[in-house]
Amino acid sequence: MKSQHSPLTTVIKVKKFQEKKAQRELYQLVNYKNEEAAALSTLQDRQETAMSNALRFLKARATDLQTDRAFLRSLSHQIEHQAKVVEGIQEKEDSKRDEVVEKSKSKKMVENLDEKRRVAAEKEVDRKDQRLIDVLAQRIRLEL
Repeated sequence: MKSQHSPLTTVIKVKKFQEKKAQRELYQLVNYKNEEAAALSTLQDRQETAMSNALRFLKARATDLQTDRAFLRSLSHQIEHQAKVVEGIQEKEDSKRDEVVEKSKSKKMVENLDEKRRVAAEKEVDRKDQRLIDVLAQRIRLEL
């Protein structure tokens, strides 16, 4: 029996392509978030090191104290900004993850629909074959 081309084959291919594209975008977001989280961690480590160094020297000049304070304030602002960046990327990642799930469900739904259509077509072919066999069997009996 010749394999029939399903009318949903093109739709399934498009759905698969969209799902893979969304998965690639999610993967890129995860990598980007990891890089930004690493940068945040580095900033936090620098801040901890600077704070411990500032506390180590009890006798310091006023200009050194002001410089250290300004540096720590600058690091705090950078950390806040970087934390917001990571949070924003996390939100994008969550929405992209939801999109991947929806695209996967959509693809699966079309695949199930195509499978049901294929099974129904096979059953119809089997019914027609059985009717043909029944008709031939009746003719053979009538001729005998």
